[in-house]
Amino acid sequence: MIEKLGFVLELVGIASAAVSGTMVAIEKKCDAFGVVFLAFITALGGGALRDTMIGYLPPRLFTSYAYILTATIFSLTVFLIALRHHESYHANKEKLDHINNWFDAVGLASFTVAGVDLTIAAVGMEAPLTPILLGLVTGVGGGVLRDVLTGTMPRLLYKRIYALASLAGAVLYYMLLRLGMPGVLGAVLCMALIVALRFFATKYHWNMPHAEP
Repeated sequence: MIEKLGFVLELVGIASAAVSGTMVAIEKKCDAFGVVFLAFITALGGGALRDTMIGYLPPRLFTSYAYILTATIFSLTVFLIALRHHESYHANKEKLDHINNWFDAVGLASFTVAGVDLTIAAVGMEAPLTPILLGLVTGVGGGVLRDVLTGTMPRLLYKRIYALASLAGAVLYYMLLRLGMPGVLGAVLCMALIVALRFFATKYHWNMPHAEP
């Protein structure tokens, strides 16, 4: 049951992350191949890192047609919309950035829960740090790879409560599962926490302290 829930949530995360990655690639002026490639990295990179760490080889990135098809469909859809409506797409950049933040938050939440679920399915719940930290890796891994490829400082190093939101959600989800809460309800609560933290952090400019002003 946990593994099936993780699969469904990872599909949700892949769809959201593919949209987010595509929008970043378009902003960086990538060509069609670059857009799809960057969307794939954003959508599937974190899961591939997690699978490698838990010894699930080859990673699902290379074996799941559902994952590949989902990332491709959502990436190409956004790219074709931007291509067909080029002027209006770029004229509404601020609004699109807001939409991208929402997709990014949903992807972060879905991947975090999926990472915890699939790690538990593989190695169990006895060592709490394993599913919690691999939930974090699944949540932020694809975004880190995307940022590195586009020459941007990874947002988990500076973005408003980004990695911490994923970590808080992973801890909450693991604790709820240990307390016996049904996985679906726990997943909903965890995702709501992560999305809410990202929303309020963006709205009110919450940041961790910086040494430089």
